[in-house]
Amino acid sequence: MDLIGILTELATNPIAYSIVFLIYSILAAVILPIPVEIGLFNYHIHPAILISILAIGKGIGAFIVFEISTKARKEMKKYTSTENKFIKKLIDYSEWFVQKYGYYGLLLVLSTPLMIDSVSLYLFSLLNPEESGEGMNREWFTITNVIAGAIRGIITLAVFYWVGLKLV
Repeated sequence: MDLIGILTELATNPIAYSIVFLIYSILAAVILPIPVEIGLFNYHIHPAILISILAIGKGIGAFIVFEISTKARKEMKKYTSTENKFIKKLIDYSEWFVQKYGYYGLLLVLSTPLMIDSVSLYLFSLLNPEESGEGMNREWFTITNVIAGAIRGIITLAVFYWVGLKLV
């Protein structure tokens, strides 16, 4: 049985559903290339609680991704310090992009419904020139993801409400 099937079966048990949805939100941020919006549609749990669970899960996932990326960045820097000018230019441009748009760019990308979180999180954290002192730090990276998760949940539920669609 897949995760969506499990969530569907747990829909009538708010506590179990909330725990599974939290784990699902964390995994969606860290490794799953699946949007998490489907978990917001459960009429047995108040939407504000579901949005909070989504936001907290995204924050925890972002913290984990930031830690993984910090370690991977050190290895990447060793690899890109070679003479390959194309890779060096690509990394430099990407770091410039992350520096220029920083938290606002991350917030905009992760607030977009149906966006795959893991790719954006890894790109923004891996290409974050933290050692120069101009990059993003772990705390604000996590807080930005919590805020983006809440905004994303609100946008998703508002659009479905406005259109008049109910998934459950």
